Amino acid sequence: MSLHAEKPYLRSLSQGTEGMEATMEWARYLGETFGTSGALNCLRYYERLGWISEDVCRSMTTYIRGLSLQEIHNKKYDEPATLEYPLETLSGTPFGTHARSLKYIASIAGDDLEEHLMLARLAERRVEKQIGDRTVRDEVVEAIGDD
Repeated sequence: MSLHAEKPYLRSLSQGTEGMEATMEWARYLGETFGTSGALNCLRYYERLGWISEDVCRSMTTYIRGLSLQEIHNKKYDEPATLEYPLETLSGTPFGTHARSLKYIASIAGDDLEEHLMLARLAERRVEKQIGDRTVRDEVVEAIGDD
């Protein structure tokens, strides 16, 4: 588990076989989902968010421009992404397609997104359980000053 605290999350593309396979799969996904110009817009957006570095954006731009016509979807994406665990709650939402990109980014970065989400869900359940306890709830209300 190595969730990067500083941005960008993905600083460079892996040159290994697995990393290159995931990179090309991600490029095809972006091309099929958004078309060439949409995929390039997504990359610029991910760079602004700090998900990817300028170098990654530049390399991915080259890969996307090199896709064949069969690998490019020429219409604006019209089907919501269907996601598997751990991102399944985003399926069918406008965020689903970008969540799938984040999963590719984490994979290329050598990170385990599933583990991070599982830990976040466990923390959320722990907080919900504590808030369900009357004494903790009273402390929260008192701290906020909302009677």
